[in-house]
Amino acid sequence: MLKKLFRVKFIQSFFSWLISVYLKICYHTSIWRVKNLRNAQQVINSETSCIVCFWHGRLLMTPFCWNDNKKFSMLISSHPDGVLISKAVSYFGIKTIVGSSSKNKFSSFKNIIKEIKSNNAVGITPDGPRGPKRKVKEGIISLAKLTQVPILPLAFGSKFGKELNSWDKFLLISPFNKFVAVWGNPIHIKKNKDIKIAMKNLEKELNRITNLADNLSN
Repeated sequence: MLKKLFRVKFIQSFFSWLISVYLKICYHTSIWRVKNLRNAQQVINSETSCIVCFWHGRLLMTPFCWNDNKKFSMLISSHPDGVLISKAVSYFGIKTIVGSSSKNKFSSFKNIIKEIKSNNAVGITPDGPRGPKRKVKEGIISLAKLTQVPILPLAFGSKFGKELNSWDKFLLISPFNKFVAVWGNPIHIKKNKDIKIAMKNLEKELNRITNLADNLSN
């Protein structure tokens, strides 16, 4: 019954609006810190595109890590959960590319490359939309090799939060909190780079900054 309700456009729109309002309340009532911003800004403020990546379970506060210097689009699945997220992030000026890192690859790649050629940034959850948790899939590496744009890892931690019993251990947050966002080091994937090694390197960096964000927020 609940799943059917969330497929109704009005219900989706209402709940996505509620989510956006709740996130804004959390942000404006909390302490917010950003680490390693200088390295990220050098890439973001450049005249080329970039691929911003973060674990699926840590995407909730990513809209607040961005600025208006470069347009930002996120790769989000067409699943009802994805539609809800898509509508919610639209309130932060974030555009959606429908697809995922595993399904509709051709269509997704085509639209992502279009954004990259326009020098816009693209956000991807490399373990989404269905996991396994914190395991990088091949798609993001292939995309970075093809386009030769850098990958910017991103993570956030919350002092008061609860991980859901979902495949991604999605982190729920509350107002009057302390949030720490950590930008990782830009990763450039050379055309002759082994894909499996690149996947492991990205996993390692994402896990490093996620653990750092958790430690700094507590």
